[in-house]
Amino acid sequence: MIKILLHICWIALLTLLTQIGGIVWILSLVLSGILKAKCPVRGLTWFVFISFYLLATFFIVPPLARLSGRVPLPVFENPRLRPENIWFCILNRTYVRPGLRQALEAVAQQMQARFPGAVVWYMDANFPFIDGYPLEPHFSHRDGKKVDLSFYWTENKTSQTVAGNPSPFGYGVFAGPRPGERDYAKACEEKGYWYIGLDGDLAAPFFRAENYTFDAERTSELLRRLAAHPAVSRLLIQPHLKTRLGLAAYDKIRFQGCKAARHDDHVHVELR
Repeated sequence: MIKILLHICWIALLTLLTQIGGIVWILSLVLSGILKAKCPVRGLTWFVFISFYLLATFFIVPPLARLSGRVPLPVFENPRLRPENIWFCILNRTYVRPGLRQALEAVAQQMQARFPGAVVWYMDANFPFIDGYPLEPHFSHRDGKKVDLSFYWTENKTSQTVAGNPSPFGYGVFAGPRPGERDYAKACEEKGYWYIGLDGDLAAPFFRAENYTFDAERTSELLRRLAAHPAVSRLLIQPHLKTRLGLAAYDKIRFQGCKAARHDDHVHVELR
C-alpha cells in the first residue's frame, strides 16, 4: 500500500513539474514489468523511464504540441536565442505560440545587430499542451503566450557579459533598487507577500553578488526592442528599473504587482 502511495505521489510531482512525466512513469512501470520477467536487472524501471522520457521530450512531444498550436523555443538551432538552462527544455517548460517565437527570434536578431554576439536567454515559458494547465510556480504561463527572459550581467573581474546570468536556475539575481529608488519588493513584503523574493534566497548560495554588475545598456535595449515589437502586448518588470532605464514612455512596460514574484531579475513577456 505504501509503495502504491509513493508511486501516486511521484506521478503527481512529475505531472506538476513536466506535464508529461507522470504518464511516462506509468508507461515505464508497465514496460519494465514486462522486461523484468525476461531480464531482471536492477534499476531497469529508471533506465526505461529516463530513456522514454528523453525520447518523448525531444522527438514525440514537439510535433504533437504543434497540433495544439504551440512550438518549442529553439534549443541549439538558433545561437542568438537560447535557454538559460537546458533543464527548462528537458522539463518541457519552453513551449509558446508560433507568433511569440517569431517575435523573440526577430528581437534576438536585432540584439545581435546592435551587440555582436549577443544572445537572448529564455527561461520558463509554457507547457506543450492544454490551455489553462498551470506552470508552477507562475500564475499566468498557461496559454502559450508568456515567456520569461533573463537580464544581462557583466562579470566584474573580466568585464565580459555573462552567458545567461549568475544564477544556476536563471531566477534570483536581482537588480535591486538603488538609494533613492522606491523599493517596491520591500513594500510588497510588508503587505504580507513574503514569497516574492524567495528566488533570491534560493540562488544566493550559488553566486557572489559583488562579482557581477547589472548590464543596464543591453537590458534596456532588449526591453525597448521587445516593447516596440507589434506582437508583444506587455512586459512586466519592477518599476524602479523602468525609471532607471529611461523607459517611462513605454506603456507596454508595467509593474507585475505584489501577487507575483519580483521582476528585477527577469522580464515577463506576453504575446497579444
